[in-house]
Amino acid sequence: MRNIVWAFLGGMLLCACGGDKATARFGGVEFDSVVIDSMVSLGKSKDAPKCEVKLSIQYAKGDKAQQLNDTLLRSGILVPDYFSMNNGKLDVRQVADSFVCKYLSDYVRDYGKLYQEDTEHGASYNCQYFVRTETRNGGDNVLNYIAHVYLFGGGEHGITQTIVRNFNVKTGHLYTLDDVFVSGYEAFVKEKIIDKLAEKYDVKSLDGLREKFIFADGNVYITDNFILDDDRLTFIYCEDEIAPHDLGEIRVEFDKGDLKKYMR
Repeated sequence: MRNIVWAFLGGMLLCACGGDKATARFGGVEFDSVVIDSMVSLGKSKDAPKCEVKLSIQYAKGDKAQQLNDTLLRSGILVPDYFSMNNGKLDVRQVADSFVCKYLSDYVRDYGKLYQEDTEHGASYNCQYFVRTETRNGGDNVLNYIAHVYLFGGGEHGITQTIVRNFNVKTGHLYTLDDVFVSGYEAFVKEKIIDKLAEKYDVKSLDGLREKFIFADGNVYITDNFILDDDRLTFIYCEDEIAPHDLGEIRVEFDKGDLKKYMR
């Protein structure tokens, strides 16, 4: 492992985001970003496999910022989730830096020996992990925190994901499906999702969706990956989650009136 080469391509930068259209605005809360662009290579040659990590993580400043950021950093935006079991206060800049170092160290541990034993197929050990986040006003005191993620692990293609978390900006509370719906909503919402997807893909029922390999095993579920807006609720199923890769990300959007029977 003596040939491992580390490169921090620009290090950690702090960037103010006050003029960014994709930045939420609430009284007493502002948002900045931590930006990190780093890489580790498993050898000195230009063809040696490498892992690249690029993060652009928005974080809150001002009133209730610490509570909001603590909840955010434990919400699964970054994967692997190294910090959910940490009970102390989390500093976003330190967490981002620590995450990158841990991620690259794990890559060296997991791929270094494999590459040494299989140098002819170095390209298959290349990895990329890119995360760019944005914040939006989702309604009265609702913050939509949206992460655009790209993952590549040496296969035929990478995977693009949109991961969303919704917060009460005053309390830092992370909204779950149980906060949005009253008890007993599951069967009703699943039926509505099937109806929306059937219309979108021009079929008549779940059986028709399964023929297109959407919910192919028949296990329809309500994702906890959703955008909560003033008048809309949008469920997001990421690439390869419920359908073949070529169908990409699948979004199911409802006017809140469509679901009001079970919405809080």
